[in-house]
Amino acid sequence: MACMKSPTRALPLSDLQALFGVLVTVHGHLMADELPPDLVRRLLSRLTDHGPLPNGASAGEMNALLADLCQRMHWAMSEEYGDYPEPSPRRTTYYLDLPNEPETVAACIASLTDLGGQASEQSLERPVPSSRRHIAAAFPDLPPDPAHHARVAQLTALARRYGGRYAGFGA
Repeated sequence: MACMKSPTRALPLSDLQALFGVLVTVHGHLMADELPPDLVRRLLSRLTDHGPLPNGASAGEMNALLADLCQRMHWAMSEEYGDYPEPSPRRTTYYLDLPNEPETVAACIASLTDLGGQASEQSLERPVPSSRRHIAAAFPDLPPDPAHHARVAQLTALARRYGGRYAGFGA
């Protein structure tokens, strides 16, 4: 568990909820690469000069920090949340849907591994047609960094090469 200083004052729950809403909104828009570049630069400056980010941090690193702060705000608002949340892993999981052909799935997983990803076949909570397989691959790219956008393009092409499609990403 991270070392925390004792808080000197507590905010009313309504204030915590309002701050949580702002934090979630900024995080969501940054994840979608929808914030103006000047605002991203100002937020990065603030979080490096007066906060937890190191100099030279990227927008993706800031977005990962915002995700962590969202989890911690959620923790602060609920006694049922459990232990103080640790930082999330700094990686993104990308998803590909492929034809249900064992050779194709194995070849795609090998290609993803060759690219430096940690790839595996995934089972989903939602039903997947038996003609499809869902593959997950984790890489250190963080949205909305340029490396993330390049990875999406790379994985879109890879999925097409194996007769599949790029199916999105998650933290």
